[in-house]
Amino acid sequence: MKTVGEMLQEARQSKHLTLEDIEEGTKIRLKFLRAIEANDFSTMPSLSYAKGFVKNYGEYLGMDSRVVLAFFRRQIADAPRSSLLPKGMEKPLNRSLIQLTPGRFIGLIVVVCVVLFLAYFVLQYRTLNQPPILTIDQPTNQKVVSDSRVEIFGKTDPDATVTINGVSVLVRGDGKFFDQVGLDSGVNTIVITATSRFGKSSTVTREVGYTAQENH
Repeated sequence: MKTVGEMLQEARQSKHLTLEDIEEGTKIRLKFLRAIEANDFSTMPSLSYAKGFVKNYGEYLGMDSRVVLAFFRRQIADAPRSSLLPKGMEKPLNRSLIQLTPGRFIGLIVVVCVVLFLAYFVLQYRTLNQPPILTIDQPTNQKVVSDSRVEIFGKTDPDATVTINGVSVLVRGDGKFFDQVGLDSGVNTIVITATSRFGKSSTVTREVGYTAQENH
């Protein structure tokens, strides 16, 4: 059976026309004209475009468009669908590239659970092995005072315990603490230690000089 591409090619050659002549006369791109004569409609944007190109091509050559389209319809009816559709469109458009089957869904849930567990494990491990924060606002290091007592202001983790020179002090719910320490004349070393409930500790040392005022 003669194909529509062969019919158009024979008609063109009988008129001594080149594909370039057809392109100029019909404004159909050269690559589509070659595809029509090769009966390769998979390069067309769609079958509707292919039908229009074939019709215009035949009319330009003076052929009966009804006959040309009849051959075209019979040809595409007999051809495998995959050879007619534009490349990349053999698969249904609504088909997902990654189908979520029940097995894959369960596997995904397992992976998410494992990742969450590992993240929780790492967080707990870091919590267990990190000492609590400890900041001392007052006094500054190497401060010299003339009062026999100095105030200690600081902050740590709310669940940590704090000692100042070995004596426990109260830690508020926001982690802040306050105390006063008696001073001896000269340089006094004040050691503040915060200990987490897991036994990790942070220590800050302050040296405070005390100069007693002479009474005249």
